[in-house]
Amino acid sequence: MGGPEFAGVGAVYAPLNHLPAGLRLLALAVLVVVGMVGCSVAWVDQQSYVESPNICRAHEVERTDCVHVERVPHGQVPR
Repeated sequence: MGGPEFAGVGAVYAPLNHLPAGLRLLALAVLVVVGMVGCSVAWVDQQSYVESPNICRAHEVERTDCVHVERVPHGQVPR
């Protein structure tokens, strides 16, 4: 990400600089609204998320059916 397209934040929004001030403000408002709608849709969609029962999470490694998890004895940190 060292190319000229990533030289600064302004390079991403450079096409907006060619618009008149009123249209530039309108375009920025549209971009903000699109971002807000996208986040809202993702948040609403997340409400129906159900964890997979086939995954052993960190707080569940003591379960007997979590055989694929490498168990580290308590108090020891691998180096």
